[in-house]
Amino acid sequence: MSEHVAPHRWADLWAGRVDDAERTEMERHADRCRDCARVRARVTRASDSFVAIRALSPPEVSWDAIRAKVHWSVSTERQAALRRRRPAYAWLAAATAAGLAAALATGHFATGSEPRTAREAPVAVRPAPPPAPPTPAPLIGLVSRASGDVMLDGIRPADLFARKLVQGSSLATGDGRVDVQFGNDSAFALGPMSTLALRRFDAQTIELAVDGTVDISVAARGERQRFLVDAGDQIVEVRGTQFRVIHDAGSTSVACHHGLVTVSDRTGKVEVAAARRLVVSGGHPVASQRPVEMSPDETVSFTQAPPLALPLWDPDALQQSSAPLEVATSGRRGVRVDGIELGLAPLRVRVMLGRHSVEAADTAGRFRRAAWVDVAASPHGVRFEVPAEPPANSGIAERRRQLRAGIDRPRLRRCTRSIAKAGLTGTYVQFEIQVDPHGAVRFLNILDSDLPSATSGCVHDVLGDVRFAAGPAATWRERLDL
Repeated sequence: MSEHVAPHRWADLWAGRVDDAERTEMERHADRCRDCARVRARVTRASDSFVAIRALSPPEVSWDAIRAKVHWSVSTERQAALRRRRPAYAWLAAATAAGLAAALATGHFATGSEPRTAREAPVAVRPAPPPAPPTPAPLIGLVSRASGDVMLDGIRPADLFARKLVQGSSLATGDGRVDVQFGNDSAFALGPMSTLALRRFDAQTIELAVDGTVDISVAARGERQRFLVDAGDQIVEVRGTQFRVIHDAGSTSVACHHGLVTVSDRTGKVEVAAARRLVVSGGHPVASQRPVEMSPDETVSFTQAPPLALPLWDPDALQQSSAPLEVATSGRRGVRVDGIELGLAPLRVRVMLGRHSVEAADTAGRFRRAAWVDVAASPHGVRFEVPAEPPANSGIAERRRQLRAGIDRPRLRRCTRSIAKAGLTGTYVQFEIQVDPHGAVRFLNILDSDLPSATSGCVHDVLGDVRFAAGPAATWRERLDL
């Protein structure tokens, strides 16, 4: 054999893949050639190590190391390095070194020593944090009714009805009352000499802190929605109901008109059903108290002054399409607006833009129409003063006869001629008039009419020109059919 033995043939010889004749020739050549003998020895040592390595379990190699090796194997740098290598036996030395490195990594040697397994510590994979829960949508409250002294966030705003109540807002009343709507069929009314703070005010949780009296009407809540009233040591929670909380330094009273209310503290909780009331004295645990049936007067008070809520709820649209109507009276008189009883005036109420009917109660408690009031868009709204109730006197009959006798009938017919031609008949005008002892007309107000505004104004001028003689003073209301 004149040439050197190829290195891979020594590996074939060790594996038994060389016939006897070639093996004899290879061995004889290695005895004469020092280089081939050195290669034979290296291949034999490496192959002996592979027998021991094959018996071991594969080492744990991190995926990062594998990825780096794969990257190096296919990289252009490695390919260039291979092209620069000398065509001798250096590749066999590299293979042998790699085999020894693997043996060292597994703690296994050809000397027959006990193998040692060196395991890499597993790479800790931090789990992805759970997604943050969505932020609940904030709620907005708008004042729907107010009377007396009302403060918002420490001031007495002139544009109270234009302000938005949000989380963190606070209300305080003197001798007045304020109603706030915050959803469909959801509103609260803060009574006199009371304070209330909106601690949480969003679509998930509403938490009100009250000191004084608050009436609350709440639409049914969702499964994960909560409505809480913080009354000192007690917490009142509801799912959907109408109830009243009265809290002061001495006690807390919770009355439920309909639905179900839960009152709790550190000692436990008590459920208050419809038409029942629970009173917890200061320092006493809730669990020691039992609800009692409400009195008839308490039941009536719920129906007389529920929190005021408009039927359509859209805060942004409502601010654009509504305005406050202030109804002023001499003395405390009950008023109605569009047939809805609002309580004792003077007061302010949120109404839609347009014309509204205002009624006031007389001394007998009967509601009489005071006027039609036109409300336009304005942050301060419109003020209407209900005329004083005319005093009863014996001169009314005499002044009424003078009025009817003094009306200029031809002129009155000219006022209604245009509507009569259009077929509009059976109209009327209701007015209030006051005549002093000298016969002068002190005031004349049109209270109600089904006439167009121009025709009604013409009739007003005709009545205002009636002359009265000296006589008793009188104030009365009259209906004139046309």
